[in-house]
This record gives sequence, structure tokens and C-alpha cells, in this order.
Amino acid sequence: MRFFNWVSGRRRRKEEASADESPPTLHIYASQPANSCVLITMIEVNEAHIDEIIKVTKAKFGAKHRIVYVTDSVDFMRFLNQQAVFEYLPSRLEQSLHASEMAWDSYMARRWRLLISKWRPLHILSYGQNVEAFISATPRFVADD
Repeated sequence: MRFFNWVSGRRRRKEEASADESPPTLHIYASQPANSCVLITMIEVNEAHIDEIIKVTKAKFGAKHRIVYVTDSVDFMRFLNQQAVFEYLPSRLEQSLHASEMAWDSYMARRWRLLISKWRPLHILSYGQNVEAFISATPRFVADD
């Protein structure tokens, strides 16, 4: 008989404990609105103008937009010193040096599509050569026989 009293006592305590517990609450946090992105291309721009372009575009777009610079310049310190986000596209010189090793036309087209899908820019502003013209002028791949 003591065994049955013990089982019924445990059952009562379990029911009381579950009645006292509040159901789990669902917390929904407000998400931050996404910053719109401005993609600024600087293809074949004179190196002396890069700092000024960064300064001017940050002053114009920096408060409301995330700015991403797309450059063919290998002087990354210009961007790092100004805490600017940048992406690199190989310059014509780099492409011509390695023309026999890589299909630059397809690589550059894929790279540009990747940058567009990654950053989803609201605006694209071009300094220097237009990026589409730059990509269309990439060397065609010719395999060495």
C-alpha cells in the first residue's frame, strides 16, 4: 500500500509543478533596417585621385549608406588608412601577365555578378572606366598548345 501512496504522491507533485510553470515565452526582437549599399567603382583611376574620391564619397553617402569601393589598384593601404570597405578586381596589367593561364573574360563576369549579389547595391557610381566596358575588354583565354 505504501508503494501506491508513493506513486500517487509523485504524480500529484508533478501535476502541481506543471501547473505552476508558465509556458515558454516567445521573444521577437526588432531587426535593424539594412543599410543600403553604394558600390563605387574606381577602375583605371589615377592613383593620386583615390584618396580624394574616398573622402568626397564618404562625405556624400557615408551617413546613410554603406560604401564599398571596387578597385583595380593594388595600393590597399589607401583604403585601409581611411577604414574603407573595398573589393579588388585584377587590373589589365595583371590580366595580361597571366592571360595564358586563366580565362579572364568568364572570371571577371562571374566576379562582378558575385559582387552585385553580395552587396546588393542601391546605386553604382563609376569613376574612371565603366566596369562593364572593363569586363568586356578582358583578354580572351587562349590555351597554349
